[in-house]
Amino acid sequence: MNLLQRLKPEYQKRLRQKSDDHSELVSEIIEVLETEKYVGNLKYSIIIDLQVLLNSPTLNAFTFFDDI
Repeated sequence: MNLLQRLKPEYQKRLRQKSDDHSELVSEIIEVLETEKYVGNLKYSIIIDLQVLLNSPTLNAFTFFDDI
């Protein structure tokens, strides 16, 4: 299961909403999430992008994803 599939539904919804205004950035994030299986493999820049786009107050990337 990749990280896009594990992304919490509320964050998936916000990411889709942001795709209109930030289509290139959202496409890049989706591509990375589709290829990665582990949160620990995400680059820090992707985590920052998620935090900003999803209006998250934390840099803890694990909060964006459901546990398996």
